[in-house]
Amino acid sequence: MSHCDDAVSSTSREAERLSRLALLQVVDTGAEPFFDALAAAAQAIARTPIALVSLVDEHRQWWKANIGLPDASETPRELAFCAYTIQDDAVMEVRDAPADPRFCDNTLVTDAPGIRYYAGAPIVLSDGLRMGTVCVIDQRPRALEPAQLAALQQLARVAAEGLEQRRLMLEREAANAQLQQRLRESEAFLERTGRVAGVGGWEVDVASGTVAWSDQTCRLHDLPAGYRPTLAEGIGFYPLDARAVITEAVEACVRDGTPWDVELPLVSATGRQLWVHSTGAMEHVDGRSRLIGAIQDVTERHRAVDALAASERKFRNMFQYSLGLICTHDMDGRLISINPAAARSLGRSVDDMEGRSLLEFIRPERHAAFQGYLSRMLLDGQDAGVTELVASDGSLRHWQYRNVLDVESDATVVLAHAQDITSQYQQEKQLLEWSFTDPLTNCYNRRYLDELDKRDPSVRWGCIVVDLDKFKLVNDTHGHQRGDEVLVQMAWFLNQPLRSQDRLVRLGGDEFLVLLHHPTQSQLAALAHDYVAATDDAPIQFTLGTALRDEGEALAAVVDRADRSLYALRRARRGTGVSDQRE
Repeated sequence: MSHCDDAVSSTSREAERLSRLALLQVVDTGAEPFFDALAAAAQAIARTPIALVSLVDEHRQWWKANIGLPDASETPRELAFCAYTIQDDAVMEVRDAPADPRFCDNTLVTDAPGIRYYAGAPIVLSDGLRMGTVCVIDQRPRALEPAQLAALQQLARVAAEGLEQRRLMLEREAANAQLQQRLRESEAFLERTGRVAGVGGWEVDVASGTVAWSDQTCRLHDLPAGYRPTLAEGIGFYPLDARAVITEAVEACVRDGTPWDVELPLVSATGRQLWVHSTGAMEHVDGRSRLIGAIQDVTERHRAVDALAASERKFRNMFQYSLGLICTHDMDGRLISINPAAARSLGRSVDDMEGRSLLEFIRPERHAAFQGYLSRMLLDGQDAGVTELVASDGSLRHWQYRNVLDVESDATVVLAHAQDITSQYQQEKQLLEWSFTDPLTNCYNRRYLDELDKRDPSVRWGCIVVDLDKFKLVNDTHGHQRGDEVLVQMAWFLNQPLRSQDRLVRLGGDEFLVLLHHPTQSQLAALAHDYVAATDDAPIQFTLGTALRDEGEALAAVVDRADRSLYALRRARRGTGVSDQRE
């Protein structure tokens, strides 16, 4: 095929794609929970600040669902990353947009929102036409794991299924509109029976048993227009079980005038199986009694109901077998449903958890935080973050969640989606602890002091600065290995009288810092005295200085005062002739 033929084919395919998008009547419509949930799931999977369900029109891309860009709903197509994504069926990933020649000059990269990372999965319909994307965006360069990219593509397939269902719904609505138009144009006979149902009409003269069907009723039975069956023949189109129901309804109406309104299966003259909505009533006109009624083919509606049931089963299976953590709870925090993956995360069964309050799986000291979460859900309709739950073995699990209120249901229900990030959380916590820990002595390091001051600047710390005497001589005489042993032993010595809320810090070299949590001046002095009294138990002689934190004083300033106290003690000792050498 020539380049010219390729261009013609591409233009034709794009015209077909735009036509299909227009037929879906989805662009510039309001938000829908289905697509909002897909965007929320994409954000939770990728852990990005921005997630979109994007539809690409002729001149723009428009967002059916939007998380993270509240002040925008569309961009020109020439700026759209998604315009590239829909050129292929694969996921497109841009790990660092400024480094990509396609996007380095794009104003969405150079200006707000400052896109650095993009991953988009095309929404591909069953005929291969690509309507748009499910995409995620970040303001920092990064890369998703293969499993995350695969999950993004699965969400795009779900979005495509949602658009396909929308197309079927529009077609059914169009078919119903055409049917109503035909009914309005029916003969006077259908106008009379239209008072009952307005579809196919029929009547039975009670005295003679004569039956009349409208043309529509004949067509429904796959019979030629004008066909006039007997009453027994008409009832005979119903299967045995349904025949008993319609016979009883007719007899009751003749006997005491009771009308009927039933939906029953029916087999046409050609053997076609369908469901019909049958209504009937007694009418008395000019001294004559007759049954009049209407019959409507509701097969498509039954199929739609069956399809909905199948869809519900499908989504139930997705709920049941999803590796993601999914649950629903009321505004008191009581679990309505939870999927097996979420229950397994806590070492429990679904039956063990459903119906119980989430507070039962949260430590008491975090109950107030959970009530705050419920308040935010009620106020904002959504919430995201990390929560801590207690597993059956007493261990703590950390879930990263993004939850929304289900505004479609009668009761106020929270739809909760989460990932178990316990391993990641513990690794990050371990890395943080390592960054604050001296690897030789396992004491905290100097960097920890800044973190401690940030966490709670109101704590009244008592500081004891400890400096090892003649430590350099130990290194010079016995080597650094012996020096390290002395430091480890000194850390053990200083740590012995401390409580869990106290801290021991290695300031560097041969200096340590003891931090007492909320001591009195006498308690601080007593501990310093105890250290000095136990000098013989220490691996090396030492000098110390103390200071008690004043209200509003920076922790570094308190340490500096304690250090000056140490130097003052050294100078005083030298003045009295006591041997002291700081090495």
